[in-house]
Amino acid sequence: MNRTDSTQSQTLAKNVLLNLIGMLVPIIAGFVCIPFAVKGLGDDGFGILSIAWIVLGYLTMLDFGLAKAIMKFIAERPDPWQDSDIPQLIWTAVTMAFITGLAAAGIIILVTPHLAVSLLKIEPEYISDAERAFFYVALSLPFMLVSTSLRGVLGALQRFDLVNAIQVPVSILSIVFPALSLPFGWSVSTVVLLIVITRSSAFLGYLLLCIKQLPLLRGKFRWNWDVLRKLLAYGGWITITGVISPVLVYLDRFLIGTMISMTAVTLYAAPYEAVNRLRILPIALMRTFFPEFSALSSRGNNAEVETLAARSFKYILFPVGVVAMILLVFAPDILELWIGRRFAVEASTVLRFFSVGILVNSMAYVPFNLLQSVGRPDLPAKFHLLEFPIYLVLLWFFTGEFQIVGAAIAWLLRVILDLLLQFSWAVKLYPGIVKDLSRRRVWHEGGLLLVFGALLYLLRIIVNGLFPAVAGGVVLLGCLSVAMWKLILDYTEKKMVISIFRIKRTVDTRA
Repeated sequence: MNRTDSTQSQTLAKNVLLNLIGMLVPIIAGFVCIPFAVKGLGDDGFGILSIAWIVLGYLTMLDFGLAKAIMKFIAERPDPWQDSDIPQLIWTAVTMAFITGLAAAGIIILVTPHLAVSLLKIEPEYISDAERAFFYVALSLPFMLVSTSLRGVLGALQRFDLVNAIQVPVSILSIVFPALSLPFGWSVSTVVLLIVITRSSAFLGYLLLCIKQLPLLRGKFRWNWDVLRKLLAYGGWITITGVISPVLVYLDRFLIGTMISMTAVTLYAAPYEAVNRLRILPIALMRTFFPEFSALSSRGNNAEVETLAARSFKYILFPVGVVAMILLVFAPDILELWIGRRFAVEASTVLRFFSVGILVNSMAYVPFNLLQSVGRPDLPAKFHLLEFPIYLVLLWFFTGEFQIVGAAIAWLLRVILDLLLQFSWAVKLYPGIVKDLSRRRVWHEGGLLLVFGALLYLLRIIVNGLFPAVAGGVVLLGCLSVAMWKLILDYTEKKMVISIFRIKRTVDTRA
């Protein structure tokens, strides 16, 4: 793992791009395929499929944090390819993941009849099909949880190319199969069966790739209770975070539906889903940087951890900040073009609060992953537990006073609190981050974004017509990009940008 800064930057840039593409492609496929899936399966059938997707997604997160634990502990090893302790670490995690999957499968099989008949409002003619679908989901869970752990192994080795070589086709097929129900007349249980077969078979691909990358795994199956305790001690806090985070995300919609109406939920949820797509950049970035943080911190390279953290803020701030400013200024126009005038009137203020909040929330991904990667997963979990009652009170009060706008305000206050808590403890552990933010000109970057937002707002007020304002905004964005390149990015960062976009030109060695 002795790499030059240039090689390291190119590797990280390539992996960020791979992870970003790996998240974007299924989103695009979903945009194309979901209308066909709805027509093919019908409203009830697609509703059952949606529940199956939620169960698959949620339960695979509840793996006792083994995926992140194994990624961290392997990344910390100076030479995992030759480390004799690696096989027992991996096999212990994989065995535990399989056992957990079996337990989860048993629970789903037991509750499926009650779920299909009593809890969910499923039409009688769909009940047997729904029961088969959930039964198939249950059978796939052991293999899917093992796949999650094996992806953590490949991630620790910075082989995100291999991860995405399997994950992207599997994700696309999971969206294509429902769409094929339209021409072939497949039932929802058939679609779910094809999805779980595809996802389960990915387990074999990940396993073979891990064995190829780490030949020590061949013929050295080992289970170690001490290793398991170490994995669970770390992963338990990850699990708490995985349980509470979805509650924090969806609590507002539940309260809006209870206190106002389901129509209000739609007016609130649509702008949220629009801005929520911006998370793919910080997620892709931190998915790449997590093992790097773990490796650097384990070797006591605090200065490099601080530099990487500061650069992470810098890489997120510009692209997410630009989109956030555009949403903030053009919120009514965007909603009117996208959904209609009614949304533009009633939900534009909500979108504006979300546009600010998503920038704040994206920045919080850096200290969140940093704390987890350096061995303090307890802190993000404790912060989320602390935030829950505070958020509940804020949400109840502001929603009652200001309807869906109040709910958006409460959400914004919650993500600001989350960023402050995560950042303050990250700085406590690595105080040099603050100096590095100044050294890397992150504050200047923020100032440029504010100037861009102010000029964009003035342009929208002064210029008559949406399209001339958009044209002027494009010019402003070009000027901002030039200023970023000339004034903000240093040599290493310019090299990273060039690596991502494959620009074949020489960069001036002066920052």
